[in-house]
Amino acid sequence: MKRRPPSMAQSKNHYSATSANGRSGIGGKDARSKITGSVNGSILRRGENQAAKKNSELGLNEESVPPPPSDKFNYALLVVLYTLQGIPMGLSASIPFLLQEKIQKMTAAAAATAAAAVDATTGGTTASAIAAEAARASYNANAIFALCSWPFSLKLLWAPIVDAVYFKRFGRRKSWLVPVQTLAGLIMVGGSDFVERELGLGNVVTQGTESVSGLDAAAAAAASMNVQGVTAFFFVLYFLMATQDIAVDGWALTMLSKENRGRGPICNSIGQNIGYFLSFVGFLALNDVESANTLWRPLLRLPQNPHKGLVSLKGFLRLMGSFMLVTTAVVALFKREIKEPPKIAENNISARIGSTSDADDDEDQELDASEIGLRETYHRLWAVSQLPAVRWLFLVLATYRLPVSLSDNVKFLKAVEYGLSKSTTAVLSPTIILPLGILVPIAASKIWHMAPLTQFMRAYEWRVTLIPLLDILMLRILKSGQPHNTPFFWGTVIASTAGQAICNSLQFNAQMTFFASRVDPAIGGSYMTLLNTMANLGGTWPASFVMKLLGWLTPSSADSVAADGSSSSSSWFGGDPYELVQTIFSVLGIFWILSLGPVVRRLATLPSDAWRTKLLADGDDDETAKGRKNFKNASKRSNAARKRTNAKNSDTSNNRNSNGMNAMESGRVESSLLKGGKTK
Repeated sequence: MKRRPPSMAQSKNHYSATSANGRSGIGGKDARSKITGSVNGSILRRGENQAAKKNSELGLNEESVPPPPSDKFNYALLVVLYTLQGIPMGLSASIPFLLQEKIQKMTAAAAATAAAAVDATTGGTTASAIAAEAARASYNANAIFALCSWPFSLKLLWAPIVDAVYFKRFGRRKSWLVPVQTLAGLIMVGGSDFVERELGLGNVVTQGTESVSGLDAAAAAAASMNVQGVTAFFFVLYFLMATQDIAVDGWALTMLSKENRGRGPICNSIGQNIGYFLSFVGFLALNDVESANTLWRPLLRLPQNPHKGLVSLKGFLRLMGSFMLVTTAVVALFKREIKEPPKIAENNISARIGSTSDADDDEDQELDASEIGLRETYHRLWAVSQLPAVRWLFLVLATYRLPVSLSDNVKFLKAVEYGLSKSTTAVLSPTIILPLGILVPIAASKIWHMAPLTQFMRAYEWRVTLIPLLDILMLRILKSGQPHNTPFFWGTVIASTAGQAICNSLQFNAQMTFFASRVDPAIGGSYMTLLNTMANLGGTWPASFVMKLLGWLTPSSADSVAADGSSSSSSWFGGDPYELVQTIFSVLGIFWILSLGPVVRRLATLPSDAWRTKLLADGDDDETAKGRKNFKNASKRSNAARKRTNAKNSDTSNNRNSNGMNAMESGRVESSLLKGGKTK
């Protein structure tokens, strides 16, 4: 029998059964699931790619191979920024040598005039009195100038302001970095004439000294220099660089990737050393007249000048100020600051310190000044300073540098006074001090592993006993007038310099290691700044004190020479007080070891709880605890809202995809029926 072709109704029923089987059957369901999954997977991959791109722009990549390529430029930039910070420090370290040289030149010219006017015996006595008066004037001038470095010891007072106040559009760190460095560069360029004029460095001091009596020459030299004005000039530079240090330290933690954040202090150390040695060693070597005429001018084929070095203080200030301005302009125009994403702020992740291994990460992460406010930041620091362990540590840090302050601040000034050239003094820093500063911490970490305060005390024992003996021996050889080219002399100089460098490096490394192991992670950045501020203060005040003490103990011209020009014995200890003060300070250092040494050893055994404020135990920090709880609750609410929004968007997307697939199938079938074909 010949089959009749199906009617339109039968074809429609056949389509309905087929499509129903396709929707309900296993094969049809799998096919549609594959199509829907493919669409959803494509959307998901596109979203992940967009999220990865956004995280990359924010510097929040989860995985990176250290060092990431982007961090290479950031390392270099941080080193340059810290180098700028070290330039004013090095220049300020060279000023005491310039002050001393200026006074010595004027008194030497006056002494020559006085010796020519009287007999040999009286002239020799008068020359000795003039030398004593020159030393006295130099100590008094340097005691005043030592005050310029105090801002680094006081930066804790305005550090929270730098963290909390900024322009969002310009960047949290650039808001302070750019104006501070610009102002510092302008001051260095514009104030270069002021510094050289107030120190009287542009004048030839051998002229006009005949009209000044020998005993008044040193006083006249000191009076001709505006030491207070120069001190104020460098005080402002130190203040600006201390502010820059706060900004750069904070920027380093967001500029570097999470894996390389711990390398920021290495950039700090390298950059500051480069800046310091560039402006201290480099400037003294180029400014020294003897080195310029024997080395630099013949090398550059320049004419000799018996009165000036190759580079003046004014020219060097202008050069370094211009370098600072150019660098600041490049940073302002071409370096984009990474903004902290909202998720980090909501989860209370601070850029100051990473999370610890404790179970509750939120409790150990730091709230910085921008999150808790200035008032609460200062309140927390005050709470830390009231801890008994911190108070004892403050006493240790504030006093241990006094017995060794002569070696730290006066030894090389006395060496130059006794005939050691400035260029030789400058060369000792990069050849001995810098290499030992790098190698000693590595060796110390293997010898005194996990015992930083034991390392601290051992170095201090050497510092108050052995180093003063080497210093006195070196200065006695210089004072005796023996040749400076003997192996014994250079062995003494190297031993004194290297011994001091080793002890300084051991103590500094131990100090920083102990700080890092004891700070409360909840306020790590502010806590560390507080301890570093006290450590800096403990090294700053002895410098001014010991200079003033030596100036007071050095006999004046009236004590040194009687009215008839003969030697006077009114000074009860002789002419030069250095050895007497060094002996007294060594005894004081031994007394410090016997009295505060047990305190240091007891601090090393205290548990971590002794160094932390009790956020929930006492009433002082209830506000902080509430603030932390509010941050956590806000974070949970924000995360829950985000999940609900994502789920809603996902459901909407799935419905749209399903409706779209059904519409496509329906359209294909209807088109086929209209043409009289079969569905496939």
